[in-house]
Amino acid sequence: MAKCDLSIELDEPERVFLAGEMVDGCVRVSVDSGVNCTGLVVSSGWKTHGRGNVTSGNGEQTTVFSGEWAAGQLQEYRFSLPAGDWPPTYHGHFLSIDHYIDAQAKIPWAFDPKASSPFMVRATEASVEPDHRKSSDTIVRQMIGGIFTVVILVLFCFSFISMDWGGFLVVLVLVAVIAFAFFRKFLPKYMLGNPEAFIQEDTLASGDEVVGEFVTKTKKNVSINSVTAVLTCIERCVSGSGSHKTTHTHTVFEKSLELQSKTIFKVGQEHRLPFVFSLPDDAPCSVKLHQNSLVWSVELRVDIPRWPDWVKRHDLLVGPSVDQTAESKLSAGQQSHVSADRNNQNMVDRDSPSTSSGSSTAGELTFAETVSQLWAVRQDQDQVEMVVEAVSGISFDVEAEVERRLLYGGDEDPHVYKDGYAVWARYPDPRLPLVLYVPHDLGDEFEQLGRNKWRGKGAIVGWDSLHGRLQIRLDSSR
Repeated sequence: MAKCDLSIELDEPERVFLAGEMVDGCVRVSVDSGVNCTGLVVSSGWKTHGRGNVTSGNGEQTTVFSGEWAAGQLQEYRFSLPAGDWPPTYHGHFLSIDHYIDAQAKIPWAFDPKASSPFMVRATEASVEPDHRKSSDTIVRQMIGGIFTVVILVLFCFSFISMDWGGFLVVLVLVAVIAFAFFRKFLPKYMLGNPEAFIQEDTLASGDEVVGEFVTKTKKNVSINSVTAVLTCIERCVSGSGSHKTTHTHTVFEKSLELQSKTIFKVGQEHRLPFVFSLPDDAPCSVKLHQNSLVWSVELRVDIPRWPDWVKRHDLLVGPSVDQTAESKLSAGQQSHVSADRNNQNMVDRDSPSTSSGSSTAGELTFAETVSQLWAVRQDQDQVEMVVEAVSGISFDVEAEVERRLLYGGDEDPHVYKDGYAVWARYPDPRLPLVLYVPHDLGDEFEQLGRNKWRGKGAIVGWDSLHGRLQIRLDSSR
């Protein structure tokens, strides 16, 4: 049988490629006797390796040759393939991800010789994996949970109908499961009076700040040992299946903040505990690849003496920073900032006549354009304040996706209506955080709205620098 050897040589083996950049090189073929090749296929792709089950993906491919190879010949075939856009190269403890250029010679009636050469890929802002928190795995788990609940209820009813020793044991087990769920989930929430933990922005880049807040108002005096927030990045890999399935975890990054030491939450008093974490400049991107994942999250925990702890976790989607993009993307970003500066100046020069209500009309300027300008300069506080000052008092047709209804109210914030509310929301695209100051007569509308979109009139009144949100006072006369 003829021997056919393949090897791959990349032109830039040490280069870190960005999504879409061309990976160039050549495939060398050496044979010791005549060989008929029906296709020499060169392709790009990626795969995981480490403790978890292997996950892989294919990129583009090209056929660089088909025909006869004569004995003793050494042939070289050039190729140029684009680098994949996801996932980025990662080398960790239990999980590693590598991209490869693969070559395969298709030889009839023989084993196909193969060769492979790794190359490194860095993610770009445009190639961040879609939001995986509503992935198919999550949906499956929710379906299983619903089916499990139905099965428990059916067994519970059946056990009461046929109450023998077997039925009694089933009822006993079901009661224990329900009691455990009640003990772990409902008792802490009851003690703290419906506590909430908010994250300002859960889609971030390495080097960004994770900004959030814990809020609660207890119905009685409650002693606590501490309130803590923990930012973690964890590798999670699954190996095997069925009864041999094993999950391996490794903590890549962890930072803890004590938001409140031992104290007493006074009855009826609203307790607000803000927190800020800084993501590392070299933070790895969030990745979820079937049974291999790299998950960033923030966990809030309230330690209650002689009582189950209240715990809530928020998953984060961390992508690459702007500094990690290609020169073309940096150039595009600079042009965007220049455009934003020019438009900001135009907004400052815009004549905005006052109305009888003290607000202004937007003229040709739209709320979408204003949001786009703020999004472009959101990392520059001076630029943000300049844009907000230029549009302050202008009334817009506002569209917002509600996040937290009736988040807080009172006289602490000068923009809050008397007997009104403040609601956290986001503009749909780009997802700029907003604070909507809602008058009392719109309270029922927002109560029924839930987390859906709201559309109406509102005037920009400022910028919440603590939470990074555009402040909008809604029109009560609509």
